[in-house]
Amino acid sequence: MRPTLSHRRHANVYTGAMYEISCIRVFEDAAFQRAMARSSAVVLLAGAAVALVAGAALALTVPDAADLWVANLARGRFDGGSLAAWFMALVALSMVALPVHELVHGICFKLFAPADARIAFGADWKRGMLFACADGVVFTRRAYLIALAAPAVVLTAAFLVAGAWVGYPVFGIALAVVHLAGCTGDLLYMARIVRDRRVTHCEDTSWGVRFWGAGPGSRGASAAIREKAEGGRCP
Repeated sequence: MRPTLSHRRHANVYTGAMYEISCIRVFEDAAFQRAMARSSAVVLLAGAAVALVAGAALALTVPDAADLWVANLARGRFDGGSLAAWFMALVALSMVALPVHELVHGICFKLFAPADARIAFGADWKRGMLFACADGVVFTRRAYLIALAAPAVVLTAAFLVAGAWVGYPVFGIALAVVHLAGCTGDLLYMARIVRDRRVTHCEDTSWGVRFWGAGPGSRGASAAIREKAEGGRCP
């Protein structure tokens, strides 16, 4: 099912198969941007606490299995050089992770989109945001949730495993935390979809996302839903 182009201008208008519920204009919605900033801060603070606890536990139990500066600290030697290198590597790899994150989104979009769909990548330098976009493609609820979650799941797991594998587990945790702090936009999209069971399809756009539901006469449509659908606006 896909909405017709003639109904793209107006929110909550029924098409033959679906009606529009709401949308998120991520680059214009100040409240959504504040929510992303708050969520990122919470993730960073919680993640820092986890990394500190993990580092302390390793320092007390198996310091040789910890990151170099943690191991040295456990032996009573503060190694400023290795700590500085640790933070520089954290910043560098976190920057590299940004385009990889969007590439994973793009791969998922391509897998679930029609064969002729065009996947584009872009950046909003003013807000420091990169994005992948399948403009105008309407995905099923399940497919869009998978595409949203994939970078957070794949890259977080990769960072944790790689960090432990090379003998820098605290670094792996820190890298995963910084990456997750940058995933809050995706996580807030997912929260909106999961909270609203009416959402059956999601239309990706260059400015955000439109949420669509089953149309009149479709399974699950009710008078209450129809009344709600005819209410708001999402131009």
